[in-house]
Amino acid sequence: MTVTIEPLHIQLQPYLLARKKFYQLLHLLFSMPANVDALFEIKKEVTFKELLGQLHEGGKILDDFFQHLNLEQIKREQQEFQRLFIGPGPLGAPPWESYYRSREQLLFEEWTYQIRERYHRFGLQYCKENNEPDDHLLLELEFMVYLSDLCLFATKDHRLDKLLATQISFLEEHLLIWIPYFCEKVIENTSSQLYLGAAMLLEDFLSFDLESLVEVREGLLLCLKNIH
Repeated sequence: MTVTIEPLHIQLQPYLLARKKFYQLLHLLFSMPANVDALFEIKKEVTFKELLGQLHEGGKILDDFFQHLNLEQIKREQQEFQRLFIGPGPLGAPPWESYYRSREQLLFEEWTYQIRERYHRFGLQYCKENNEPDDHLLLELEFMVYLSDLCLFATKDHRLDKLLATQISFLEEHLLIWIPYFCEKVIENTSSQLYLGAAMLLEDFLSFDLESLVEVREGLLLCLKNIH
């Protein structure tokens, strides 16, 4: 009897797809809640109780928020989004990496250009480059979605290894350095269930994602070593 073992990149498809969807969810949670249909789609399709466990606190808060979601609540969240992330006036939680990593809390600092170079390496360019900072939270999450998508279509193990390594370094050198401070700002400056839950979920997931990526990459490298 012949036993057929699926290639590793095929075995990893469910994991890789789940990661991509989670980053897309986080991106949506921190986007302007103007798309009412999108929020109600989350309410219908995402069971935040499934996010309990290591991600329990943020998941519980978001589950309660979406259980009671209505149009009046969405209007309040739109106003809160403006206050926290857009302005006018002092922002409750500025959503740019440079703000948290520069001593003077300035934008367009060295980290902005480091991020830009990462985008360019993959043929990506922010449409508002030089006018708005490239290190905005939503752009960095979009970049992780993009890399996750590339992983799904990587048919060579060495290509997959390179993509996993890129995401590990992006988490270690960027997201996990400033996101904890950003999330702390959000939690300190809002009573919104949407943004409290989203901030907790974001911070917990990024730490979990790094651990899982490192573990998956170690397994991949071991397989490649055994093949050769």
